[in-house]
Amino acid sequence: MGLNPIQIIKLKDTLNAFRNRHPGFAAFLRAVRDSGVSEGSVLDMKITSPEGKVMTTNFRVSEEDLELLRVLMELRK
Repeated sequence: MGLNPIQIIKLKDTLNAFRNRHPGFAAFLRAVRDSGVSEGSVLDMKITSPEGKVMTTNFRVSEEDLELLRVLMELRK
């Protein structure tokens, strides 16, 4: 699976726009990264729709999950 340079540019633009709209989220992610999330940590997510429907999920962070995060962080450089 090759990376399409046009898609990468679009992704970068989309991510930058998201960061501008939601600066607190980026700050949260940096704080999580800097705190040293470790294997065994639990990630909880909750989404509430405009109608009030709540969806939640969670998972325990594995070593493979941490590797994915490391790879994604390397892509930023």
